[in-house]
Amino acid sequence: MDLEFLKQRAFIIQSLREFFIEKDFLELDTGALATNLIPETCLEVFKTEYIEPWKNESHELYLVPSPEIHIKPIIARHKIDVFQLSKCYRNVESIGKNHASEFTMLEYYKMKANYIDSLELTEELFEYLGKKLSKIGIALKDDLKPPFTKLSINDAFKQYCNFALFEDDTQISTQKLAEQGRKLGIYEPSENDFSKWNWEELYNAIFVQFVEPNLPKDKCVFLMNYPREVRCLAQNNDKHTKERWELYGRGIELANCYSEETDAKLVREYFEIEGKEKNENARVKHEIDKDYWKNFAPESEGGYTKDGFPKCSGTAMGVDRLIMLLLEKSDISLVACD
Repeated sequence: MDLEFLKQRAFIIQSLREFFIEKDFLELDTGALATNLIPETCLEVFKTEYIEPWKNESHELYLVPSPEIHIKPIIARHKIDVFQLSKCYRNVESIGKNHASEFTMLEYYKMKANYIDSLELTEELFEYLGKKLSKIGIALKDDLKPPFTKLSINDAFKQYCNFALFEDDTQISTQKLAEQGRKLGIYEPSENDFSKWNWEELYNAIFVQFVEPNLPKDKCVFLMNYPREVRCLAQNNDKHTKERWELYGRGIELANCYSEETDAKLVREYFEIEGKEKNENARVKHEIDKDYWKNFAPESEGGYTKDGFPKCSGTAMGVDRLIMLLLEKSDISLVACD
């Protein structure tokens, strides 16, 4: 990695920081280790341990896959716009052109906002980066210039898979989703008959194999309104979808955004359901804070704060992937500062 690139990477990270500071977001610097994590069955984590000096005792710790676990309690207490640039860690990742087990994450949370507000803020960020990069002789490519394309997940399935996930207020059944997957020629591991998969597993396989590879490469795309069947801590949008988007650039996932769930009961249910599956099926099991829901409940309902969790929207963006696109690199290993 040459010195010129190191300077360009530093300039982009500095520009990200300046954008949010100019908008009065408070920069956080939370830890890379945690005693417990938010259960997410879609990813695996790294486990380590703290060994107490002079004692024959140790305590399990985990490298954070996202600083969210630390950031949300701060939001619950102080209810302010925040951002963080930090290293994150995900285990059992396919190391390749777009993936790394250690990477830099940008997370930003805006109060009194929903996922549409965050979408507009993200487009503003790209406009800002374009202006900043021009000062050092780097032109933002047309495909990275807002406004970006907005495409619902349902319309993406219609366009690239020739069937709808939802039609006439009805969601496609698990059986029919499996039939569509077989019709498309979905990759099916010989030891795993996908006719036995649940709705979410089938959706994810079809999405990864037939939607992602066909997304436009000539313009960034916001994929909007993800299925409620794909569990996450986002607000419900309608009967079948959640207020969630993911941003893709040149077919690469760059960012993931929610209108954050504020209902303590739903957060508690999520932790219970995901936590059970995590501890049954995860390669690396981890501790889960059974009281995390109290960050979302008011004191009158057993919560940690007077008013509970505020209305807000959070976005997580992969900084290495962003730099890779901004600097016209083809492999994430060429931009990771390791």
